[in-house]
Amino acid sequence: MKAENGNETALLAHDLRTPLAAMKTTAELIARGELSEAQSEYLSILLRSIDALSDMTEDLIRSDSPDARKSKAPKEAVSLVRDVFDLFRPMAEKKGLRFELVPEAADMPIEAEKAASLRRAVTTLVDNAVKYTAEGGITVAVRSGLSEEQENSGLTISVADTGPGIDPAERDRLFAPFVRGKTGRASGEGAGLGLWGATQLIRGLGGKLRLVSPKAGGCRFEITVPPTRDLEPASEPRNEEDVENLPHAEQHVLIVDDNETNRRLLSALLESFGMTCDEADSGPAALEMLTARTFDAVLLDLHMPGMSGLEVAEKLLQVRSGEKIPLIAVTAAMESVGDKRLKEAGFLEVLTKPLSPALLYQALDHARDYRANGVKPDAPVTI
Repeated sequence: MKAENGNETALLAHDLRTPLAAMKTTAELIARGELSEAQSEYLSILLRSIDALSDMTEDLIRSDSPDARKSKAPKEAVSLVRDVFDLFRPMAEKKGLRFELVPEAADMPIEAEKAASLRRAVTTLVDNAVKYTAEGGITVAVRSGLSEEQENSGLTISVADTGPGIDPAERDRLFAPFVRGKTGRASGEGAGLGLWGATQLIRGLGGKLRLVSPKAGGCRFEITVPPTRDLEPASEPRNEEDVENLPHAEQHVLIVDDNETNRRLLSALLESFGMTCDEADSGPAALEMLTARTFDAVLLDLHMPGMSGLEVAEKLLQVRSGEKIPLIAVTAAMESVGDKRLKEAGFLEVLTKPLSPALLYQALDHARDYRANGVKPDAPVTI
């Protein structure tokens, strides 16, 4: 039964990728328009929140997959906490609370697998602080070195508030599942799983979550996690705004996807690049169009009912053998397809959902070069 539940969770996480990809692409299209400074800031928070949800779904899938994809680049601890802080800033401001982030730690890379758990735990603590603090303020601090109790720790994250605090009689049971404090019960919200879940997540990182009692009242929750192994700091991805500065290329692209929303979003992105496109809603429809004319690139969804993207590519190898057809795989389930099989099917590159406009443009740029000079990488490049 446990294995079945795990598979159902992974399947649900997998299915969430499609709406998340649509949300991100739509938000990025909105970001390309004229926005006020406040609108741009809120949209940036929305995009980072979608990325966080995408990371969570991927983490759930990876935990149940024996053929998991290679780990992503590490995350910076301060940046991770800042993302969570920014997510709750509008809510704190709406309540008139003082909301402060104190990044005292130097940049510390956190392994991607650990970063997802750490983000979830910090989110729970900040959410509770904003929810239960009626006046005063909240301070989120990130430190490296020693904790408040002078224990050695690689990283310490604290969330302090001026809320009602925790009744001493409730503290021993506070981190148990389905237990809510007096303030929580009065609010009528929640199931009493937040602190218990955060404790489990931090324990899985080899760290601790504790409640510290400030003399000034309120409460402060403190996360301490041990030093991570030596990691190179995460490289910053190219800013999505960089697409604005890229030269427009006159390319005609075929979009192959059974999901109409995905096709519309990709079409809008291509139009913003100054490119034109045709659309096919199935593998057989794509093959009919590909045998009738030539395209500068083909964005091919790998997972379609009836005839998969891989089957379309393999059929193309038979009917148009020897031709340079730049096939770009688009998928939300990279872990189910190996590089070797993609290479054998003739794919040039692989784009994973949710799509980045900058990386999409880069893949199309590579497709143009491939059509011009025939140079192809040894294996499909996953971006």
